Amino acid sequence: MIAVRALFAEAVHPSESRRDNPVVLDLDAGRVKIAQFFIGTATVVIGLIGLLSAPSEEYDGIGVVIVVLVSLTTFPVSLRWFIGGWPTPKALVAYVVYADVSIGACLLLKQDLLTAIGGTVLFAVVTMFAVIAVRPLVYWMHMAATVLVLAIVCVRAALNDAASVWVVAAHSLTMLLMFAAPMILVIYVSELRSRAQESLVDPLTGLRNRRGLFAAVEAIFLSSQKDRAAEMSVVVLDVDGMKHVNDTFGHHTGDAVLVDLAQHLRAVTANEWVVARLGGDEFACVSVAEPGTMEPRIEALMAALSGRRVISGLTVSVGSASTETQIGGSEQAVLHLLQTADAEMYRAKSARRQTDYRGTAPG
Repeated sequence: MIAVRALFAEAVHPSESRRDNPVVLDLDAGRVKIAQFFIGTATVVIGLIGLLSAPSEEYDGIGVVIVVLVSLTTFPVSLRWFIGGWPTPKALVAYVVYADVSIGACLLLKQDLLTAIGGTVLFAVVTMFAVIAVRPLVYWMHMAATVLVLAIVCVRAALNDAASVWVVAAHSLTMLLMFAAPMILVIYVSELRSRAQESLVDPLTGLRNRRGLFAAVEAIFLSSQKDRAAEMSVVVLDVDGMKHVNDTFGHHTGDAVLVDLAQHLRAVTANEWVVARLGGDEFACVSVAEPGTMEPRIEALMAALSGRRVISGLTVSVGSASTETQIGGSEQAVLHLLQTADAEMYRAKSARRQTDYRGTAPG
């Protein structure tokens, strides 16, 4: 399940994941599917526009063939949007490039240059998509490409006397305004995304919070192939004697203990686990992998944590739970595993306390 591992690595680090693949973590599963439906529909419509235009007087010769072939590619692309999961960051960039090249090529092949100027309004659809789905650098590269196509068409229209220079200029400015209008949303979307990111991160440790944990796991499922079996595991841990530290040395010392443990968790989980602080001194690690490959990963993490001593010589108690699930699992599966692992952790903590008590009791 190489794809799942790659997608999992993208979900581990909240800031990087949100920057590269924001929609997955900004929306829930239902809204993501609605977004995919509209993107797929828009892709089909653009293809139909090309097919309807190809046999008209707007194209001739080899231009007709090229436009038909380019338009036909929109159908498999749209099918991917309808039936697949949310694409990876690289696939999203590829889609923007594909849309820009396809639309640009069809417009540059038009014989009716005034119509070609009007056709640049199709870039507005791609611009809207780019604002919400890809990194700002990709968005600005898209804008540069669309301006270049518009400039070429306008210069050709002026040189070929398609209309007076004033008409060409007016049409060009109108289209530029149309497909650049979504730029207004950039600042607004950026602010909303920043606030959403903050709501997923624990401010003390920089790890995900409970909501961020669920969002990251959901992102893995949304971006993966449906109906594929996977194994999901949860490891929970808390700091032994944390209350004594807070009561004796103050909460600032307790905070230092939590930060130290968070740093250790980042080091030992690498890109195999989504790590979160659930609250207080309790942390959770969640991993998704191909069935049958999870046990060594759990054993390695448990070993790294069981002998761990944080600041002040404190130890941690650890519990784990696993289950097989289908890609596309729900928050309820994670909650069930958290509860099971939590119960195991407290059983282990209680057993150790009893062992310590018997070891120190008089003979």
